[in-house]
Amino acid sequence: MSIANRVWRFSSALIVLTLLTLSLPLRADDRFESKFSRDLRISGGPVSVDHGFGSLTIRTHNDSTVLVRATIRSSDAAFGQQIRITADQQAGGATIRTEYPKILKRNGRLSYTVDMTLTIPADAALTASNRFGSITARGLQTSSRINNRQGSISLQDSRGSHALANSFGSIEVSGHRGDLTIANQNGSVSTRNIDGSLNVANRFGSVNASDVKKSIRIVNANGSVEVVDVLGSLTITNAFGSVRASTIGGSATVTTSNARVELSGVGGAATVKSSFGTVVARSIRGALAVDGENSKVEAEDIQGDVRIDTSFGGVDLRKVRGAVSITNSNANVAVSDVSGNLKVATRFGTTKAERIGNLVDVESANGSVTVNEAGGTRVRTSFAPVFIEGVSGPVDVTNANGAVSVSRVRGRGCQPISIRTTFSSIKLALPSSAAYDVNARTSFGRISTQLPITTRGVTQESVAGTLGRGGCKLELVNANGNITIESD
Repeated sequence: MSIANRVWRFSSALIVLTLLTLSLPLRADDRFESKFSRDLRISGGPVSVDHGFGSLTIRTHNDSTVLVRATIRSSDAAFGQQIRITADQQAGGATIRTEYPKILKRNGRLSYTVDMTLTIPADAALTASNRFGSITARGLQTSSRINNRQGSISLQDSRGSHALANSFGSIEVSGHRGDLTIANQNGSVSTRNIDGSLNVANRFGSVNASDVKKSIRIVNANGSVEVVDVLGSLTITNAFGSVRASTIGGSATVTTSNARVELSGVGGAATVKSSFGTVVARSIRGALAVDGENSKVEAEDIQGDVRIDTSFGGVDLRKVRGAVSITNSNANVAVSDVSGNLKVATRFGTTKAERIGNLVDVESANGSVTVNEAGGTRVRTSFAPVFIEGVSGPVDVTNANGAVSVSRVRGRGCQPISIRTTFSSIKLALPSSAAYDVNARTSFGRISTQLPITTRGVTQESVAGTLGRGGCKLELVNANGNITIESD
């Protein structure tokens, strides 16, 4: 082998060896790890801990001693040796603090962390704070204040009054007995099995709560809210996030915008104020009130009265035991199976009512009206037809530029009928047993009848007389349209 080839092979091997050496990890003795341990005996005072850059785990025991255990780690030994943990007795309690040296200037990477575990007396009040690390607490038996940043908070199997605050991290609580206050931002909130009241403020994160024994108050923005199984009342304020709540023992009040709202199984009254989002309400044992703007409303199985005020969104309402009042515009209204009165004020949308126990009162414009089976009707509309069928009470219709059709009038006793319109037709179908004093007149139209009328005066455009035994008012007035009385 030539000398040149030997030199080339030696140089290549040296380069490979150099690259392998550079790619090796730092030696173990280049890293720093240290254990910290201290026991503090306290006499009923509070415990305060100020921590950062690592996890903080808090446990309880039936002893008056605070046990502080920590592991300090750093990628740089000199930096790690400057990390300090102080643990002192103060005012019958204990104060624990983690301190880090200042980083003035450094080339390359530096990593460090302190993972701390505290065991404190179960009856000691706690104030804990952390940053850039999680907080996990279990078994706290008295009041506490827990604050974190850039890390999660988990509280389990606790009791007493607790306040949790966080940012850029989640909060999760389970198995708590007592009142609970939570403030968060840029992180989710989840609670379950809370034997007390719950107060949550959040934004840019979801809120989920289940199995709460008392009332709930939630204020959120830019995040969904979901609540299940609450024995007390519920109050929710939200924006740009959906709201879903079910099985609420007390009343429910929801204020939101730009999102969907779903309520079901509410034991008391339900009140919803919404804009630019659909509202769905089912199985409400009390009254229902909805104030919406650009919101569609769907509701079913309401035990109390219903009031709905919305625009640019349809209304679909079913099975109501109380009275109903609806104000709407630029959308359709459909209502069925109402035990009480129905009142609708709308325009630029159709109205359809079926199986209404009492009076149907409709004020409309530029929208048709259809009523099928009702205790009575009063309709005011224009530029659209009116269809009424199966009414057992009085009929009072005033229309303009729209036809009117009334059939299957089935009331007992005297049920007055008054129908007026212009520039369209009137059709009325009556049973052969009907008894009315008839006054029908039109202009530029004809009057015809299939039922025998004992007339007092007849012209081509007017009829006055008696139908059957008479005695009940029947007034039909038209202009520029025909009038027809048919046998039903």
